[in-house]
Amino acid sequence: MAKKIKVEDAVGQVLLHDITKVDGDKFKGRIFKKGHIIREEDIGVLKSVGKDHIYIFEIKENEIHENDAAYILADSLMGENTYRSKEVKEGKLTIYSNAFGVCKIDVERLYKFNSIGEPSCPTIYNNSVVKKGDKLAAVRIISLVAPKEEVNKAAEIAKGGIIKVIPFTPKKAGLIVTGNEVYKGRIKDKFEEKLRPKLKEMLCEIEEKVILPDDKEQIRDKIKEFASKYDLVILTGGTSVDPDDVTYKAIHEAGVENYIRGNPIQPGNMLTMGWIEKTPIVAVPAAALFFKRTAFDIWLPRLLIGDVITKEEVIARAHGGLLEAVNGEIP
Repeated sequence: MAKKIKVEDAVGQVLLHDITKVDGDKFKGRIFKKGHIIREEDIGVLKSVGKDHIYIFEIKENEIHENDAAYILADSLMGENTYRSKEVKEGKLTIYSNAFGVCKIDVERLYKFNSIGEPSCPTIYNNSVVKKGDKLAAVRIISLVAPKEEVNKAAEIAKGGIIKVIPFTPKKAGLIVTGNEVYKGRIKDKFEEKLRPKLKEMLCEIEEKVILPDDKEQIRDKIKEFASKYDLVILTGGTSVDPDDVTYKAIHEAGVENYIRGNPIQPGNMLTMGWIEKTPIVAVPAAALFFKRTAFDIWLPRLLIGDVITKEEVIARAHGGLLEAVNGEIP
C-alpha cells in the first residue's frame, strides 16, 4: 500500500527506490539512491525531475522490493564465466562476460523466465562473440514491488544459469587449398592471407598448409590426415556447382558426420561443413575473398568452441542471413 506525501513534507523520510534524472539526450542516471534520507536541500532537486510527491510503501509479507528481487534473479541467471554488477541501480543489475568467447543463452528458458510477468531479462543474441567485460544481460522486475511467488518461480526456471560464456582456447588448424590453377602456379593463393587473421583473432593458428589439384581422392585423403592432427580443417576452392569442382564430394567421401552442403546465408551460400569425430571440416567458398563477412564468419566462432551445428540451425539462420543488407554487421 502506497502513501502519497508532498516533497515539502517529506524531509526525514527514506526513499524506497532510486530516483532517476533524464536530461534530454545528455544524461540519464541515478541522482538519489534507495535508502537516501530526504533533506531540505533535496526538495528543489526532486521537483526539478518532476517529483512533487514521494510515496511511502508498506511492503507486504508476500511481496519483494525491486532491489532484493534483482539480486535473486541475477544470481540465478548467471552461468559459467559471468559476473554481475555489485550494486543495484535504478532497480537493475547487469550481467557481464568474464571471458573472451561465445555467449550461450538458453533461449527456451529465457522465454519462460520473461513470460512470468514481473521478472525481466533482456540479453544479447545467443552465440555472440564477447570479450571480458562485455554486457550480456540486464535484470530487474517491472514494478517497485512484486509478488515473491513470481520472483521465486523465475529464479527456479533460471536455476543453474541461463547465460554463460564458453571461452576460446588455443587451437591449431590445417588449411587445404584446392584448384588446378593454384596447384600449377597459374595464380597465387589468396585465401590464407584472408583467413589467418580471422582465425588468429579467436586463438586459432594455421599450423600447416597444402595445395592440391582438383583430385577428389587426394583431397579426401588429406582431409582424413588433417582431421587426425588438427582441431579444425579448412578447405578452399571447389565448392561451386561446376562439375569440375570436387571438394564438397571429397568431404562427403572422407566419412564426415552431419554433412551439410550449402546454407541460406549470403555471401557464402556454398559453404560446406561436416565432422570427423570431434574435428570440424569446413569448405570456404570464394566469397570469403571479396566480402568482409560471409557465412564462414557466422559459424567459425561456434566451430572453435566445439559446437556441432545442426541442419536445422543452418536453415534457421536464413532469417538475418542476407549479410550484405546489414553492412557486414552480424547479429
